[in-house]
Amino acid sequence: MKDFSVNGFQFVGIHCGIKKSGKPDIGLIVAKKPVPCAGVFTTNQIVAAPVVQSRNKLARSAQAQAVVINSGNANACTGKQGEQDARQMAVWTASAIDCSPDDVQVCSTGVIGAPLPMAVIHEGINTAARSLSDESLPDFAEAIRTTDTFAKVRSAHITVGDRVFKVAGASKGAGMIHPNMATMLGVMVTDAPIQGSEIGDMWRRICAHTFNAITIDGDTSTNDTALFMASGAAGGTYLKGTDLADFEAQLLTFTAELAKDIVRDAEGGTKVVEIRVCGALDIHEAKLAANTIALSPLVKTAIHGEDPNWGRIIAAAGRSGAKLDPNALNLRFNDVNLYREGEWLGTDSEKNASQVMAQPEYIITLNLGVGQASHGVYTCDFSADYIRINADYRS
Repeated sequence: MKDFSVNGFQFVGIHCGIKKSGKPDIGLIVAKKPVPCAGVFTTNQIVAAPVVQSRNKLARSAQAQAVVINSGNANACTGKQGEQDARQMAVWTASAIDCSPDDVQVCSTGVIGAPLPMAVIHEGINTAARSLSDESLPDFAEAIRTTDTFAKVRSAHITVGDRVFKVAGASKGAGMIHPNMATMLGVMVTDAPIQGSEIGDMWRRICAHTFNAITIDGDTSTNDTALFMASGAAGGTYLKGTDLADFEAQLLTFTAELAKDIVRDAEGGTKVVEIRVCGALDIHEAKLAANTIALSPLVKTAIHGEDPNWGRIIAAAGRSGAKLDPNALNLRFNDVNLYREGEWLGTDSEKNASQVMAQPEYIITLNLGVGQASHGVYTCDFSADYIRINADYRS
């Protein structure tokens, strides 16, 4: 059985009554004391009440002791009542675990517009707090699901010199996903000792290449939140310098898999494809081209049909606004070159590319030929099931 414990944290996920299905719908992550915490949140101008509250708390103090998440209701576009309910969730959680409400991060996910059923949430928080355990991160992952078809939960060890640290996390999301955050939640925890002054910048850099580098359908939600907490319970001195950089590199790899799990579970999706743009003038231009290609419905349907329609990719890059040299473009699928220095390489290259596209995961790399910057975005295919799932979402 996989070990999901992380020193200094406990977890729980239960059903409290928000979801009519009876599936788990409220979860807690609790540290033994306030610990350094960082968050990255949605950039949507329509922001759910719990996001506003949680974002403001971390701006004042980069620490938290608990995360409470409900699924089945987003508490978004709910006015003053929604603001009051988000605050109340923090108060109830703080009372149940004996901490300050200022040290409680609150998240909600689900359908927009309906008020939270506060009576069942109150009882659920109290019940959950009595059921916390070291090994229950998978239960927490179950409790934050909405249209997800599987719980997204991972754990690993990070080795820095002769020191070994635990890291674990859960994420959710399957639709309404795009860079600048998405309909996703993610919470990572570690027992590594990281200073509060370091954790925010590190987490933002990691999210830029993971949770902020995935797209399914181009929609950005009102509730997106990615949190990272470090208990320091492994002991020893704070990670600094090259040791901290080594930890960050390994945490990025770990977080990338949890972000890719969201794309793997894309509504109606069957493929996970990294769109990697290189040879750009700067990182902004690389992101511009990569996002445009990754979001193109024509590219995404070609991915679903396993059709190496390179013209759609080149055309998407051309309309992205990123500067490129048409005579220096190079395109490949994994290691199969399809288009070199502005010229198609023929039917044999397309046959080889088709074989690559039959795989569940692969990389499409486009070199713009004008610089040195690069950026990757994880995307998926579009299928008829995507329309069915979203047409029936509230039914």
